[in-house]
Amino acid sequence: MRKELKINWDTELQLMNKLKDILLSNNLNASNTIIVTVSTDYSSVIGQYLRHQLSNNGEICNGFGIDVPYPDQTFDDNFVKEVCDMFKMHENNIIGKTILLVEAGVIRGGNYTKVVDIIKNKLNITQQVLTLTMYENIYSKWKSDFVGEYYNDEIEDLTFWWEKYNNHWL
Repeated sequence: MRKELKINWDTELQLMNKLKDILLSNNLNASNTIIVTVSTDYSSVIGQYLRHQLSNNGEICNGFGIDVPYPDQTFDDNFVKEVCDMFKMHENNIIGKTILLVEAGVIRGGNYTKVVDIIKNKLNITQQVLTLTMYENIYSKWKSDFVGEYYNDEIEDLTFWWEKYNNHWL
């Protein structure tokens, strides 16, 4: 059995600040970036935090959230439609900006792989797409552009302080 990698509030805030500083040092802010929170039930805290922290000249960073399947679900046509609809709803805010996908944790990398494919191949959006996560499994098939910390999912079970067990976990 894997040991629990329990992330408390102080550690979460520390990583959010670390990632905020990295983004700002790369000149990513509200003037040139839109934040898309992937998996809003797990990633809303960091998505909201970064939107405020990347404010520029009094303007909050534009953003929105998309829901993706739980591990026991498939990325079916309904999920694809929802992602497409959300991007179309916010297309005026996306124009000319870098799209920054944000997740609390990337375990297997399937969500980012699928969402980036939808953005590039279904929506035909050509601007830069970057990805960020607080925690990334070293064995994830997706390699994020910005990572707070890496962990090994084979021996550690990533668990945030706010999580409660749910029936969708595998």
